Amino acid sequence: MFATPRSPRRSSSAHPSGAAAASVLARPVTTTRRSLLGLAGIGAAGLALSACGGTSGSSGKPVIITGCYGLTYAAQQVAGDLAEVVSLAQPGVDPHDLELSVAQVAQVQEATLILQIPDFQASLDDAISSKDLSDATLDVSTVVTMLSGSGEEDEHDHGDEEGEDGASDEGGHEDHDHGALDPHFWNDPARLGKVAEAIGEHLAKADPDNASTFRENGASARKALEDLDAELKKEFDAVKGDKPFVTSHTAFAYLAERYGLEQIGITGIDPEVEPSPKRLLQLQKVIEDQHVTTVFFETTASPKVAETLADNVGAEAEELDNLETQLSEDADYPAVMRENCSKLVASWS
Repeated sequence: MFATPRSPRRSSSAHPSGAAAASVLARPVTTTRRSLLGLAGIGAAGLALSACGGTSGSSGKPVIITGCYGLTYAAQQVAGDLAEVVSLAQPGVDPHDLELSVAQVAQVQEATLILQIPDFQASLDDAISSKDLSDATLDVSTVVTMLSGSGEEDEHDHGDEEGEDGASDEGGHEDHDHGALDPHFWNDPARLGKVAEAIGEHLAKADPDNASTFRENGASARKALEDLDAELKKEFDAVKGDKPFVTSHTAFAYLAERYGLEQIGITGIDPEVEPSPKRLLQLQKVIEDQHVTTVFFETTASPKVAETLADNVGAEAEELDNLETQLSEDADYPAVMRENCSKLVASWS
């Protein structure tokens, strides 16, 4: 059971401020998204900032900016009612293609804390770099080990992470290519828990009057997510033998790495990449050879290719939620992770 974040009265003097699963096929080459903010938009955002001023929302509470549901959920567990969490992602809309309005750019530049997955959302990266908001930004790749777009672990120094994620952190940040990272780290609850704890630490520094509560909430959120991780591991470990699953795009590498699964992507990390006829023929053979019963698709990507592939091999087509956005207010992060687990386990029965 997830603990309810503690939220004492705010002081009037508060300062707002598993080894990695190997793919049986080579992953398709994907293209990094880049879409620059116009100079006019940045200038207009600057005027908006001048008019608004300050680093907190209209309520006077610290503001946390997120670009995907996984981060939104983690931030909400830590914030309680002591901070505002603002999600830039729209339900059911692919957040990779996020484009910020002038008002949203201003909101980012006013925020107390910005949660960033480098090169996941170009417009958010640009909003951060245009005003040098590094002091207000938590780059999640400095907290947890990220996988590359090919599913390999990214070399990065993360302190206490060795042994907890099956990750060995050798090397540093130099010569580090964020553009090659797989952003979908939130599909590993253990990694998301570490980010939640880091959010608590950042909020504690920004708002000293509520520092202890933010730190306690961060630790509580991490513990709850680690409990969820243990629950899922038990379910996946109960399935013996290989555990392959086919998805419309490779958004589940962290899930596969964490629980010893084998993800087979119709396309790569970029959901807009169309598979070639040769790729589809390869997939049909793999599905038949590995006795795959289900081809999974996602709400944020078109299901047509997955459904056609499933029809061609006599498999079922089923939705798997990648948690990039929250599709229903009735289904939070733990509920979706459990549902995804149940669907995958059923596909191997």
